[in-house]
Amino acid sequence: MAESPTPFAEIDLGPSKLDQFLDAHQKKLIATAILLAIGIIVYVVYSGIAKGNAEDAGAALLKAEKIEDYQAVIKEWPNSKAASTALLLIADVQADKTPEEAIKTLKEFIDTNPKHPVIATAKVNLALLLVDQGKADEAVPLLTEVADSETDSYISPLACISLGDISKAAGKKDEAKTWYEKAKEESSERGNTFTDAAQARLALVNALPPKKIKPTPPAPAAPPAAKPTGATTESTP
Repeated sequence: MAESPTPFAEIDLGPSKLDQFLDAHQKKLIATAILLAIGIIVYVVYSGIAKGNAEDAGAALLKAEKIEDYQAVIKEWPNSKAASTALLLIADVQADKTPEEAIKTLKEFIDTNPKHPVIATAKVNLALLLVDQGKADEAVPLLTEVADSETDSYISPLACISLGDISKAAGKKDEAKTWYEKAKEESSERGNTFTDAAQARLALVNALPPKKIKPTPPAPAAPPAAKPTGATTESTP
């Protein structure tokens, strides 16, 4: 037997609870993707140092903290892995204050580094920023590519969740449920860190958006009582 939708009702005081939930969690997804990217980048850099490849560039990248520092790495070692990784870290710094610039930087990174170890994470980061800018139509192809990839299982659950959120916002509940289920079942050697997020989305996928109702207007004031018939008015002597 199919689950029956769970209705909600609330006074129309602004964005619905569902809209607020998706908006809040969209920002969390972006933050999660950025943290995951940074973790993988640090691993890649350390691996490069251990192998003796571009030790100076890797060391400089690990010490970098600001956009200017990352730009210095790119200028000093333009053809190194550290330089391409620095471009992705620049986008992470830009994401908070200048998302439009972060989008440009991520597109440049993806175009110039198609074989980079964290290219899938860069695509998800770009897609999430595009969704946050109201450009879901541009984000869907990027997310779908990662979600369907067999080699990007460490990040594909996040892509699936994002696709589910886009479908949910468009009123496509069945499609959203399919993506959430895929996100929950996806696994890799590193495990699936997005299982709880996918399960939380599944719990809401059958919920109807809150019904917007207007508050009941106050009852009109009662008219003054009529004077009794035959009553006389006393005169003042």
